Amino acid sequence: MPDLTMVSFRTDKEMERKLGELAKATDRPKSWHIKEALREYLELHAWQIGEINKGLEDVKTGRLVNHDDVGKWLESWGASGDGKIPE
Repeated sequence: MPDLTMVSFRTDKEMERKLGELAKATDRPKSWHIKEALREYLELHAWQIGEINKGLEDVKTGRLVNHDDVGKWLESWGASGDGKIPE
């Protein structure tokens, strides 16, 4: 059995009502929905922070693309012979 812990929080009545409706409609407990929402939130933000850190590492090592070059490339989209991806 996994090592579980209890977490509690306060919410307004409207959010609790909506959570109850969702739980009833899906035949899942409120706690299941809260756990799924928190899992998705944490995964999304961990990914976002990781991508930001990759970008910061690119800046530190000089792996940059000129802003004007990117703009010109984007303007070429949809034209015959889309421009070369800037490096």
